[in-house]
Amino acid sequence: MPVSYPQYAEILEIKRHLNQLQYEHWLRNELFTWQWWVLVALLIIPWIIWWRLVDRSRVGVILAYGIYIMFIVTAMDATGSALEYWIYPIKLLPVVPDSVGFDWGLLTVVHMLIYQYYPRWKQFILAEVIAAVLLAFVGEPLTERIGVYFALHWYHHWSFPIYVLKAVTGKLLIDNIVYHQ
Repeated sequence: MPVSYPQYAEILEIKRHLNQLQYEHWLRNELFTWQWWVLVALLIIPWIIWWRLVDRSRVGVILAYGIYIMFIVTAMDATGSALEYWIYPIKLLPVVPDSVGFDWGLLTVVHMLIYQYYPRWKQFILAEVIAAVLLAFVGEPLTERIGVYFALHWYHHWSFPIYVLKAVTGKLLIDNIVYHQ
């Protein structure tokens, strides 16, 4: 550690201690709880469904859209967690982003299926609005009720436009790359 950053050594030590506490908490209080199994299911089952339903002729484009969604929702969730807008008290693993079960499973697959089945803009936006209503006003309260997510300084109605905006932005980006080269 460079001498010019003595306080950073203290920050690193506190981070190490926090990581150890989080790991111990995960082992004792999160791993293999019924909520943890729900997160496992939210990560795996959507991908099984997606694999059965995906249009094999467009799988590359659909996956590109899914990777964009995965990146955006992971970055947004990490930011929201860091700013303490919400927390995920149950995590799949202590070393990956807190919201992996949601972001890399359910959310990504829902958006990919909408992208696949609704290629026209009007249909796509309508489907995304319906999905956003369900995710923001049913999904988020349900995850709070079962104890895998808690909004601290966040309101579900704030999530609604974000769900739609990230999907629309992704479609604009991927469609422009793929179809307008």
